[in-house]
Amino acid sequence: MIRRLSILFFAISCAGLISLSSQNLQAEPTAREVVNQMDQKTRGNTSQGLMELQIDRDRVHRSLLMQIWDESSTDRGFIRVLKPERDRGTAFLKVKNNMWQYVPSINKEIKIEGSLLQDSWMGSDFTNDDLLRATSVVDDYTHKFLSTSGEEYTIEMIPKPSAAVVWSRIVLKVRKSDYLPVEQQFFDHKGRLKKKMLYDKIQPMGGRTIPTRYQMISLENGREVSRTTLIFHQLQFNTGIPAHVFSKSNLRK
Repeated sequence: MIRRLSILFFAISCAGLISLSSQNLQAEPTAREVVNQMDQKTRGNTSQGLMELQIDRDRVHRSLLMQIWDESSTDRGFIRVLKPERDRGTAFLKVKNNMWQYVPSINKEIKIEGSLLQDSWMGSDFTNDDLLRATSVVDDYTHKFLSTSGEEYTIEMIPKPSAAVVWSRIVLKVRKSDYLPVEQQFFDHKGRLKKKMLYDKIQPMGGRTIPTRYQMISLENGREVSRTTLIFHQLQFNTGIPAHVFSKSNLRK
């Protein structure tokens, strides 16, 4: 009888270990799920606020203050420049795959074609795609873990053939503890590292904890040639945005 009970307890213990092991395996996220969590943490369903862009290139420093609205659920975005005075009123609208820029000095709306997505945004190290989020880090890439050891996930992102990007791959580092981004590295089709984005100044904003400073660094032969720093001053997440914000008529206001 004792031997039978021992065998029974052993079997139950093994079953419990197998069950726990299965739960642990199920709990481990996929690379795509990590990227999706990161996107939700930093973006939400909607976000709106105030951000500053500090551009340092060609020994020139300039700063732009902007209002931003983003609605990921409908794939719409809007940016309006507030300062400096010479750029005040410049606005950008994105509605799914369609994008426009309003230039006050000529009182004209300009459609941003897909071929211009990788052009510099307002002379910065960010592209039109970076600021207007024309491509999705979740849907427009395939994702694979390069490393899951330590405190960070390292993920390789390969653009799908339909994605309008110039990078052959992106390497993304994400904190395991809270799914916040640490760094992105951008490689061209010759495998050269051309840009990297650093995320820091992690602090509470808009009811969640996020990186409030992004630094996009352009590189040549491994050396920094220019840098643009994006600083969030105010952000609100998951609050309603009036539909008229994402209209062409709003570009001229």
